Amino acid sequence: SYVVAVLGPADGFATPLLLSREADRPIGLFGYVLLLDVGLLMIGVRRNWPSIAGLSLLGTVLLQGLWMGTRMRPEQSLFALVILGMFALVFVLLPRSGWLASRAGAVVVPFVFTIYLASRSDLGPRLYAIGILMAVLGIGAMWIARESREWAIGLATSAASVAVVWVWTHGRAWTQTSAWEITLVVFGLAAVYHAFVELDPVEPARDGPLRPALLSALGGFIILLAAGVAADGVSPWPWIGGSVLLAALAYRHAGFHGRHALQLAAAMGVGVGLTSLHVAHLDEPSFPSAGRFLLVLIVIALAGHGVGFLRAESMTRRMADHAAVALPALLLAGLFGTRLLPQLAPLPALGGTIVLGLLALLAATRSGSGIAYAIAAGGMLVAQASYTGARATLATDSSAALLALGLEFATVALLTAWPLAAASRFKSQPAAMYAAALAGPLWFLPAKHLFVAAFGDSIIGVLPLAFAAIALGALVRARSVWAAGDPQRLGALAWFAAVVLGFVSVAVPLQLDREWITIGWAIEGLAVTALWRRLDHPGLKYLALTLLGAVTARLVVNPALFDYYPRSETRIINWLLYTYAVPTAALLGTAGLLGALETDRLRDWERRLYVKCLPLGSIVTGFAAVLVIFVWINLAVSDWFATGTRITLSFGDTPAQRLTVSIAWALYALVLLGFGIGRGQLALRWVSLGLLLGTIAKVFLYDLGALRDLYRVAALVGLAISLLLVSFLYQRFVFRKTGSARS
Repeated sequence: SYVVAVLGPADGFATPLLLSREADRPIGLFGYVLLLDVGLLMIGVRRNWPSIAGLSLLGTVLLQGLWMGTRMRPEQSLFALVILGMFALVFVLLPRSGWLASRAGAVVVPFVFTIYLASRSDLGPRLYAIGILMAVLGIGAMWIARESREWAIGLATSAASVAVVWVWTHGRAWTQTSAWEITLVVFGLAAVYHAFVELDPVEPARDGPLRPALLSALGGFIILLAAGVAADGVSPWPWIGGSVLLAALAYRHAGFHGRHALQLAAAMGVGVGLTSLHVAHLDEPSFPSAGRFLLVLIVIALAGHGVGFLRAESMTRRMADHAAVALPALLLAGLFGTRLLPQLAPLPALGGTIVLGLLALLAATRSGSGIAYAIAAGGMLVAQASYTGARATLATDSSAALLALGLEFATVALLTAWPLAAASRFKSQPAAMYAAALAGPLWFLPAKHLFVAAFGDSIIGVLPLAFAAIALGALVRARSVWAAGDPQRLGALAWFAAVVLGFVSVAVPLQLDREWITIGWAIEGLAVTALWRRLDHPGLKYLALTLLGAVTARLVVNPALFDYYPRSETRIINWLLYTYAVPTAALLGTAGLLGALETDRLRDWERRLYVKCLPLGSIVTGFAAVLVIFVWINLAVSDWFATGTRITLSFGDTPAQRLTVSIAWALYALVLLGFGIGRGQLALRWVSLGLLLGTIAKVFLYDLGALRDLYRVAALVGLAISLLLVSFLYQRFVFRKTGSARS
């Protein structure tokens, strides 16, 4: 009867406990348990009583746990692994229908004991042996899951396998042997779960074998990454090999329908892993030389690049191309700020970055993605700029600097010309054109550093002209790529023309040396505004306003300006004058060029930014010019009365300086009032009035406390004359016009 069948397992499993003595005979114990399990399972199968299997499994697990916790010795750890696997297989062979819980428990529960064994380094089980047991359990779990379509069983054993390996690696002293051991075990387990993906390639990803396989591969990769970073003094080849093998499995998974995105994830994982390795261990003797490791990066990127040629399905091939962009781009970005490239001479260092960049550019071209092209260009930029800044010998070795300059110049020419040469792929991709146009400006500062090291700064103006020539060639080519009237043509012409004007604008102030960035930006802002009047592209207007805004900020709120250069021995007519005069002229010129045309060319999306359709750009640049002049006036007065080599902005340390500042403010207010009246500018009149009120407040609240005798008289008389003159001007020219208009 069923009652007798239930009492049988209870009596059978209790017998070893009741007859237990101090002697340890695991073979006899588990031989008895095996016979008991087989007999009980035969009865359960014959009578179709699945609960008998559950009771049998419970008793078996109890005895296994008691023996491992109380009697097992280190030399018996392999025997423990054998009995765990053997009893699991006995239950796996149960019939399919109605026995799922017992079968699943038989392959999942042993992982509890496996985690215990992995955590006990004193018990001494090698990871190879544990890995074999986990592979057996994984095969059993996936076989059960495939029969029952309950893939959560495989997911549980996959997660448990990752946990076991993670526990085994924790706190261990790494050797080359243990590094290869964990690498082979991790890959072997991932391959076991991957095999069932091959058996069911069209199974829905949400419910099929893909999730256990991905979890095993992803968990294994994380373990390898963590171990590779933490393992000091160990060659990186096990970690590199393991990462590449796991990525190969992911690429194989991606070949199945609907799983193409796995290629991108695998490529990004390999890029992060390789970068982490060389950042953590580059200086260790066991690590390969910088040149050898850079070659490894190129070979791996080349392998990823070749996958795209092997794909037949269009979406999978396109994602493979994206992955072929992401991998070298990540490797290039990972070189930024690290010690790898600075250890190399210019040719292998910059040449290696160009090769990696070329692989990314080729993949971006195959996919026809402008964003991918921009990502590839960005990776080349950060790697080469990092090398230029970190390679100390470039500043002293003119031949090395010249070679590096040539390689970077070639990079700029390549990136600028590529989208136009492959116009059929990038014709409708503005991001590629933007990246091509910005290549020169973004590489300019590193190239300037190299140019000065190679040739000195006596002919530095040649460098921006050379970059301008590259952009000019692209501009000429862009005119023939698109048909007239094509919006893409307008955008490309605007960007390349702006770059040409920018470099030409920078050439002269750069040759003059002092404040070349500020003056170059100011001239470029004016030139771009003039270009905007020819090419109605809103980006040109906002570029000009951004440049001029940056110039204004540098001149008005940048205290470091006073430390760039020592004071000139010449007063007023010195570098400070042209530093402020040229941007002022550019600001006023921009305000005039924008004018009423600014509101006439507004796009629909811009009208929300323009309140009452006022020419905001013209107004803002005009006000910025007024502010810049005001700052220069105060600096000029401070420079006149200053001593030493540094300019210090001050409103009056002496009575003479206080009086001079007040007079200068009042005169400037009168000049602004005159322009405001003459040009009918209400805003200028308000600015003039505000400045005049500020002057009055300064005189009464600040100056008179320190002025004595004739200085006090002069301040009051000058202020009175200014007020009378302002009153006369308002009465004569402002109020009369207002009255005439009303009449």
